[in-house]
Amino acid sequence: MPRPPSEIQSDRDDLATLARRSGLASSSPSFRGADLDEALLTLRRGWLAKAHRPGDATLKSPCEGDVAHLPDGATVPFGYERELGMDLLEKRMPLCYPVPHGWQSVRVLCRSGQAALSCLLHLVARPELQAERFSMKPLKVLHAGRYFETDSLLNLWPRQVFEFTDPKESQVDVLVGEPVHCDGQFDLSAPSSLPNVKHALLLDTTLTGPVVDVAGWLAKVEGSFAAIFRSGLKLDQAGLELANVGIVQLFVRQGSDSSAAAEGEKLKEIRALTGSGLTLDEMAALSAPWFLDPAYFSQYTKRVFANNAALAHAIGPDSALFDSRCHPSLISPEAVAPFCAIRLRRGDASDHARLLRRVEVEIDRRRLKLDKGGSFGFRGDRCELIEPDPKAGRPFLRVALGYRGGPNRDGIIDLFHELSALQSLA
Repeated sequence: MPRPPSEIQSDRDDLATLARRSGLASSSPSFRGADLDEALLTLRRGWLAKAHRPGDATLKSPCEGDVAHLPDGATVPFGYERELGMDLLEKRMPLCYPVPHGWQSVRVLCRSGQAALSCLLHLVARPELQAERFSMKPLKVLHAGRYFETDSLLNLWPRQVFEFTDPKESQVDVLVGEPVHCDGQFDLSAPSSLPNVKHALLLDTTLTGPVVDVAGWLAKVEGSFAAIFRSGLKLDQAGLELANVGIVQLFVRQGSDSSAAAEGEKLKEIRALTGSGLTLDEMAALSAPWFLDPAYFSQYTKRVFANNAALAHAIGPDSALFDSRCHPSLISPEAVAPFCAIRLRRGDASDHARLLRRVEVEIDRRRLKLDKGGSFGFRGDRCELIEPDPKAGRPFLRVALGYRGGPNRDGIIDLFHELSALQSLA
C-alpha cells in the first residue's frame, strides 16, 4: 500500500518552523518533547494573542484617520468594519491557481466558503446582467456535486432567478461544480462530461485544495466569467483553525466587456452590503505568514492527501465489509480528498454505530490516538459517525487522517485493513 513521502518534515519540525516564521520562536517551546496536540495549541494561542492586539486596541467605530497595525507591522485604514479592506491578504502572490493564457485573475476573501458562494451567486444574478444578456429569463443552473449546503443555498433563490436544469443538457447558464464530492461515497466530476457554460462557472475546491485542472474547467466556459472558491478553514491554515474564511479567485476572459479587477470590485461591494467580509480580528489572525503561501499549501495538503489515500488503499475496493468508493483515489489515481468515507456494504444506523464502537475499542486496545469528532484543520487524526436524514442518504464513518505520520497513522491504517477483510462485524 502507498505511504506518504518521507521527505516531508515531521509534525514537530513543521510546528517549530511555523513558530519561527510567526516571530514566536523565542517565546514558544521547542516542541521536541511536547504532546503534539498541546504543541499545536501552544502555537495557536501564541499567534492569536499576537494577532488580536490590533482588534483589542481598536473600537468598532474608530476616529477618522485611525489605522490598525497587523502583527507584521503593516497598517490597515480602519473605518466601518463591514467595509474593511483586505488588500494586504488578497494581493499576496502568487495566486492560488495558475491563470491560463487569455484570462485575467484576482483574489477576493469572504467570511466563509458559504459566504463566498452566496456573494458569487449575487454577482452572477445581478439584474443588469440578466436584463442585458437574458431578457430576465431564469438562469439555468446545474450543481455538479453533492455538498448539501450548496444545494440548500441554491434552493433559497427564487425559481425566476435560478432554475435547476437537467445534467444531460448540452449547455447551462451557471455551473456550480465540485471536482470531488461525497455523500457517503466519493465520486468525481470530470469537466469533459459536463455541459458547456454560457454565463458563469463556480468551482468549489474545498476538498481538493490546490489539485484542480483549471484549464480543463475553464475550457467549458463559453462566456467570460468563472470563479474558483473554497473554504480556507480546512486546508489553508496548517491545522491551526485560526479563522473562518472563504477564498475566491475570479477569472475573466481577456477582451470581454469587463475585467477581473472590475468584477473583483463588484464582488467586494456585495461582500460589504451582505456583511460577508472579515473582521479586523479575523484578518489579523489570517495574516499568519503561511496563509496563502502556495508552497506551504502544497506541502501541507500533499501529506494529508497521501495519508488518506494510504488508508483507502489499505481498505481497497473489494472489501466484503465496506463499500468500494471510500476515497476518490480508488476511482482515479490522481484524485485527492482529506478524509475517507467508510460505509458498510450492508447495515443501518445501528450497525454503523456498532462499527464506531468496534473502532473505539480497538483504538484503545492498540494504544492509538483517533479523536472522536469532526476535523476542519486536518492536523491530527479524527473519526466521526455521520448520520444524515434517512431521506438524504445512509450513515458512514468519516475518518480523517491528518498531517501527522508515523506509528499512529500506520496503526490506524492497519486496523482498518484488518476490519476490511472481515465478512461481517459479528
